[in-house]
Amino acid sequence: MTKENKANRRLIEEWLPIAKLGIEGLRERTPMTPFPAPNRLHVWWARRPLVASRAAVLASLLPADADRERFLHVLGIHGNPVEAKRKIDIAIRTGIRVADPYGYERAFKFTPNENDKKWLLDLARSNEGSNAVVLDPTAGGGSIPFETMRLGFNALANDLNPVAAIILGATAKWPVVHGYDVLSEFEPVAKEFRRRMQDRLEPLFPASCSEGEIDQTFLFARTIRCPYCDG
Repeated sequence: MTKENKANRRLIEEWLPIAKLGIEGLRERTPMTPFPAPNRLHVWWARRPLVASRAAVLASLLPADADRERFLHVLGIHGNPVEAKRKIDIAIRTGIRVADPYGYERAFKFTPNENDKKWLLDLARSNEGSNAVVLDPTAGGGSIPFETMRLGFNALANDLNPVAAIILGATAKWPVVHGYDVLSEFEPVAKEFRRRMQDRLEPLFPASCSEGEIDQTFLFARTIRCPYCDG
């Protein structure tokens, strides 16, 4: 490998904290905790964890010799998730609870500040001399362009599926172009959609058990009896 080629190598070609990213990806989707906002906008299949998407974008743009500790900080990994997971496993085996083994918020909730973004942009531009652009032609629900824009880089994204393209626009484009006007438009539309949906579906489902209770999800299952034991 020539000296010039080595100088142009990206961080993702040399190193990526897979174990830490895997644990943070699981934390991001932990039941009984709020999922990331894009996940709640609309269901989309194979939606990538935001922390993994941010890591892929960053590691593809930063040079191979970038500060790895600062990289982890910008990802939102402000501790040692591998050690925290080990403590949790021990607690499960012993039955002795551990209070907050991670010691920091889930990584996806961290938004880099202006100093972090300046550090990233300066490093990313160091070899190209111009603004970096991240292209994702099969963006799905938009995790990669969403994280690209959160980091302060430009993104180009699309998807062949029109449903995915609309979700992508609502996730990454509309908030940037229209700001909080999107929210003021969304809230009345959401209420009207809910009203129409409830009027049409209410006769098809059991009545609520108590006054004021709203049933939003039903699970239908079939029971099959065993021909041998009648279980």
